[in-house]
Amino acid sequence: MFNNLYVNLLHELSYKLQKGVSGARSDDTKSLKSPILDWITPHGQSLNPPLARNVKMDRGFHHERTGALLCPTGMDWSDAEYDIYITCTLLQYLS
Repeated sequence: MFNNLYVNLLHELSYKLQKGVSGARSDDTKSLKSPILDWITPHGQSLNPPLARNVKMDRGFHHERTGALLCPTGMDWSDAEYDIYITCTLLQYLS
């Protein structure tokens, strides 16, 4: 009886801890979307095309500025050959 109660308490505690960790991770990423746009936008300029503060779909390798920041060192994102290579490799990996 004691062991069963102890096991149930441990399960409940681990569930609540995991729920808290997941919530904190979600809060962290949500709160970073807007500041990151401020960090990557050159002072006094705007991104072209603009990026929405609450949408992630147009970021990453899909946007010129964020793609350049994510481009592996030693590769030149402005070189169309690397742009195509990285995009195609990424699409193959994610498929």
